[in-house]
Amino acid sequence: MRVFKRIQRAVNARILKRWGHSSIKKAIWNEEFSSGQWDYLEHTSNDPIYDYLARYSHHGNVLDLGCGSSNTGNEMDASTYRSYTGVDISDSAIRKALTRAINNNRQLKNEYVCDDISSYVPRTRYDVILFRESIFYLPNYQIKKILNRYSSYLSHGGVFIVRMCDRRRHGSIVRLIETHHRVLEKSSLAEADIILVFR
Repeated sequence: MRVFKRIQRAVNARILKRWGHSSIKKAIWNEEFSSGQWDYLEHTSNDPIYDYLARYSHHGNVLDLGCGSSNTGNEMDASTYRSYTGVDISDSAIRKALTRAINNNRQLKNEYVCDDISSYVPRTRYDVILFRESIFYLPNYQIKKILNRYSSYLSHGGVFIVRMCDRRRHGSIVRLIETHHRVLEKSSLAEADIILVFR
């Protein structure tokens, strides 16, 4: 019975993270980050995403939508970007990200904003707008509209980079991107992982 309740709670949380009101999403993510549920993901320095970021950031501005505790902002080579903005709905994640930035002496280059990525309004233009394991938390019917809105915040020559851990499960998102955007690179990684670079 306990296992069934745990499974049911996980399924409910997954649905609410995608379809719930911002306040509900925030509460779920705060609980998960505060409990340490995502701590195991805090060391990803060997992830191939960093090669893509170095290649496309052009020593410019990077916007990381759904940054969590900011692996990206703390693990990417600091010489490859001018400024980094991480956005996450969880203030628990943002607090962890800020602490990590201070510990890594990146507090002058990195900033963090607690906001819902579906409605966040950037203050500048970016060379890279990154969705690293976050785009699939948006309802599919909103993704095209959200990408179109964020495209106005890309600098001249700027790109979106989307990284997903399961290209088969999220095939509809891959098809949506390929249909409505110009894909510059599409890399299938180990197992089912995928990285898409597009405008």
